[in-house]
Amino acid sequence: MFAFLKRKAAFLLSLFLIVCLLPFSFAKADEVTGTHVDTYNMQYLEITVPDSYIKLTSSLKDGDPSWSEAHIENPSQAKDEYKVLNLVAAYFDPDANATVNFISKPSSVFNVFDISQYDDQQMIDFAKTIVPQDESVKSADVSVYNHPQMKMFRIEFAFTGDNEDKELLYGTIINGTLLQFSMDTKHIGTMTLNDDLLEKFVSNVHLTRIMTYEEYQENQKKGLLTIAAFFGAGILLMLILFFISKFRQKQKKKRVQAVSEELLVFRKKKQAGEVNISQPVYEIETNYDKKLLESYTTYNTWLRNIKRDLVLAAIYLLIVGYAVYLGSKIILIIGIAAAVIILYLKYNGAEKYLDNLIKRYDLKKKKSITATYKFYDEHFTMTGIDSLSEYIYKQIFRVCNYQGYMLIYISEENALIIDVEKVPEDKRIDFVRFIMERSRID
Repeated sequence: MFAFLKRKAAFLLSLFLIVCLLPFSFAKADEVTGTHVDTYNMQYLEITVPDSYIKLTSSLKDGDPSWSEAHIENPSQAKDEYKVLNLVAAYFDPDANATVNFISKPSSVFNVFDISQYDDQQMIDFAKTIVPQDESVKSADVSVYNHPQMKMFRIEFAFTGDNEDKELLYGTIINGTLLQFSMDTKHIGTMTLNDDLLEKFVSNVHLTRIMTYEEYQENQKKGLLTIAAFFGAGILLMLILFFISKFRQKQKKKRVQAVSEELLVFRKKKQAGEVNISQPVYEIETNYDKKLLESYTTYNTWLRNIKRDLVLAAIYLLIVGYAVYLGSKIILIIGIAAAVIILYLKYNGAEKYLDNLIKRYDLKKKKSITATYKFYDEHFTMTGIDSLSEYIYKQIFRVCNYQGYMLIYISEENALIIDVEKVPEDKRIDFVRFIMERSRID
């Protein structure tokens, strides 16, 4: 059972990592042309790129072989630079020994939402505002590029210095985002400018959605409302759980009071010699081994509160599902991340709990240890594990049956384990009835 849960946890973690990539980049292969399509949902665009291209991002691990294949000796430094540039991805073409940078920035700094419909002069005038006004720029030739879906500016920079570095940049502002595709000679991975390669790359950029400013505002508003609704529902859920917890605490307090009164009466009777302690009604031996502890841990971790967990999971799925229905992929990521973290913590807690039980009963050295339960009319005892333990039936919190074991909970979380198969078959039903009747609190 635990092996299955472990595989399930690993599968869920893998699923989460895959889904996390969806809003940023999703590749769809085309085997016929030897290309694939990278989808960038945040920018509402797709890029068709050759399979031979090596894709680099700031999320790529330093030890990934892609860095060395792109002739980048210091991945950590490169990733720092990517973050400063707001670089979404860099594509290295090994045949041309050149790198195309895809940069995306919010356009609010320019106070412009869309320049894709500018005429040529407006486009050139805007592009000039992009050119840095400092001594490092030797010259900047500005022109217009007519992309199949929109107009773009084209800037060719020449920089001062001994190396005479150059940079070629295509860009536009659309959907409230500044999109830039560039190639330069001063950054790692690029030795020469290749105008044809960059223009071909840009021509393969396809916008999946073009919004008006009103649609953009509505989209932003809907996204904020969705996030607010998600967290609001989460807070509401926590409040519901808080009040349920308070109610259960009150019920528990009443139960503790009732058990204390019963226990006091029992001890007085036992002290007066009025309690039968000579002849048990049932006497059962149970071998505590690893199999028993694994079954108990599985039930205690995953099934003990299954009804509550299913209700909470259903509410959680409704919240996340509604957010996704409204189009919020961020909530999908947050929702899946939270679910995976919860499952991992629960699984990890179960593993530690099992290890602690194995250590407690010293089952790393022994195959098993035998516990003897004696059930009398008014109380029951357990020997063989730790010291003698004595309980009255009213101390039983609840009784469950799982994989041939009877779990007698003496608190919300801890149970005594009875191997029901050790009870003679013709007496099992009577034994269960005996336990249930005596543990009932009026």
